[in-house]
Amino acid sequence: MECWTVLSALAEATENVRIGPLVTCNAFRYPSILAKMASTVDMISDGRLNFGIGACWHEVEAKAYGIPFPRGGIRVEMVDEALSIMKKLWTDETVTFKGKYYSVDKAVCLPKPVQKPYPPILVGGGGDKMLRVIARHADAWDCGFTDTESFKAEVSRLETACREVGRSRNQIENTFQSRIIIAESDEAAMKRAEQWREERGGKPEDPDWKLAIKGSPKTCARIMRECVDAGVAHFTLLFADVASLKPLQLFAEKVIPEFRAE
Repeated sequence: MECWTVLSALAEATENVRIGPLVTCNAFRYPSILAKMASTVDMISDGRLNFGIGACWHEVEAKAYGIPFPRGGIRVEMVDEALSIMKKLWTDETVTFKGKYYSVDKAVCLPKPVQKPYPPILVGGGGDKMLRVIARHADAWDCGFTDTESFKAEVSRLETACREVGRSRNQIENTFQSRIIIAESDEAAMKRAEQWREERGGKPEDPDWKLAIKGSPKTCARIMRECVDAGVAHFTLLFADVASLKPLQLFAEKVIPEFRAE
């Protein structure tokens, strides 16, 4: 289903849970229109939107829909300009901006977001160029599908980017995205992980599967603890068999309590 349409429905159907895309593809929507979409969802949800955005990665999808898909460096520059425009639209009465990729002329975004100055901005991605964009604009940075040592290296690079733009690293929350396959025992989890990968045609060497959190509640908690010790403050977990609710129940009952006191 289309992300922002669903978010509008979730905003109305829920009262407490925070909602947001992880992450919306910048190239799919012009920034001035996306700013109005986000402001609308934040209003409908009474200030519960987390605004996630990225430079896009799935070229096949873009081509299928007839959307231009320039090289990576250009897409990162486009995110930088887009966020500059959106932040101004969320805070200023009128906005005029002429950039390399986008421009607006006396643009207005009303109503303004409920959250002030605007919804928290989460940017997904990595690499030196994107990390500088994150350092300039983001309240949270999403990394994932990687091992702990690689994550630590990216954190170090983000710290360098923050110094370059003159911003405190402590202003940006570390979030981590991963698949998770949890079962009562490590053996059962590993068996289900392999079945799940085969069902979806995934390759064993793909980080999406190879580096997933897999195992019993005790094992999953240990792996997550390693991530927390490396600086992760927030997890976004993609559960196998989520429709059955059993993995969620097992996680809620036996893993979350390990971290709740913190």
